[in-house]
Amino acid sequence: MKCALLLAMLMFSALSVSAISGNDAVNFVVSSNHFLYDEETYLPPNVPIMFEGKSYWVVPVVSGNNIVTYFPVEADSGELSISRAVNRGLFETAEQLREMQLLKNSVSSNSGVDWIFTKKYETIFNETSLQLSDEVFQLNTVETTLSSAGLLVNVSGLKSQLVSMSGQASSVSEKINSASAAENSFFISPSAQAFNEMNSSFGGVFSMISALNDSSLSYQSNVDKLKQQISVSDKIDAQTKSQIFGVLEVPQGLQALRNYNLDSTQISESISSVLEAVSLRQDSVLSEFDSRLLKNDVYALLYGENPDLVKGSSFSSLYSAQAAILAEENRGLWKDQAKVRDLEQNYSRALKLYNEKSFSESKKYAQQAVANAVSVEKQGKNEGLPPEPVSQDFLFQLAAILAVLLVLLYALNNRDKLSKKIFGQREDGEGPDFYG
Repeated sequence: MKCALLLAMLMFSALSVSAISGNDAVNFVVSSNHFLYDEETYLPPNVPIMFEGKSYWVVPVVSGNNIVTYFPVEADSGELSISRAVNRGLFETAEQLREMQLLKNSVSSNSGVDWIFTKKYETIFNETSLQLSDEVFQLNTVETTLSSAGLLVNVSGLKSQLVSMSGQASSVSEKINSASAAENSFFISPSAQAFNEMNSSFGGVFSMISALNDSSLSYQSNVDKLKQQISVSDKIDAQTKSQIFGVLEVPQGLQALRNYNLDSTQISESISSVLEAVSLRQDSVLSEFDSRLLKNDVYALLYGENPDLVKGSSFSSLYSAQAAILAEENRGLWKDQAKVRDLEQNYSRALKLYNEKSFSESKKYAQQAVANAVSVEKQGKNEGLPPEPVSQDFLFQLAAILAVLLVLLYALNNRDKLSKKIFGQREDGEGPDFYG
């Protein structure tokens, strides 16, 4: 028994150690790979998302104020999920979580609308239920007073409505309590199931408040009819009529119900709008995620360690291979100059297309460049080394030196003529005549 307990503890400890944190997931996405562009950033995930029995850290990638895609990292293994079906469920739940939190914060900061899934509204509707129940006794008083005055009225319908509305208000209170708990569960431990339970609970509150509001309008209409009947009766004096009208006033809870129903309707419509937008975005964020996987693959092809190069050449990466093969001092030495040119062209195209975000095309040219590099080194270099290429600057310098040498040689060969031209010569040969 002790051995079994110890084994269970060790297994639990091993699972705990293997699980990664949200920060680990962020580092994997942002630092260990090249999924993001330079202008992008990320939002650290606060809670993992459950999907089909597994837990994932879903890291949002942000450009400006917009989320462009998500990266789902399994919490136990630390591996990136590449299943489109799994990712669709994870991305949708992540978007629902974010949008619902934003919506709640927006509603809570708007003084004109209240977020109704709170303890405050649970209490309000519970008190309304009690008020409506008490109102039944008030109607009994009205019925007795009218009967004593000889005015026979039937208030049983109004009593039935009050009893029904009391039950409805009590149900709203209970549903708000359940909805608040479901909301809390979704925010703390988000999953598709938790969202569906929360959304269903919200829908129950919306529909019940709407039904209660309809019942209230019907009740108020019937009360107005009773007041009209009383007002035209000559069997009751004005003072008694006034007192009866005061008793028949709609309970305070029902007076505010119209505003509660407006808030409920507005929140319901906002949630519907948010969920529609989330649904429409799914294909976009999934496609962007696929694009980022390809971006990362191509980056690894261009700069990372390449197994084909490691196996077939002395180079470890395409970047180092093209740098060595195309270096000025090496380029002319390779036997297969056609492949050297192909390597240069394919690598250049791969880089250009990568920067243009044409990753599929870039990958094609990068793979061709890898094959070119392997082929060039396999063919090897020429044994007789050709003379080193002469630079243009050196040729210009050599030409200038030769020009100076030619001038000096000419001057030496024609020094007598030049002397006569420079200093002049008298006909008697006695030297230059400086004074005439």
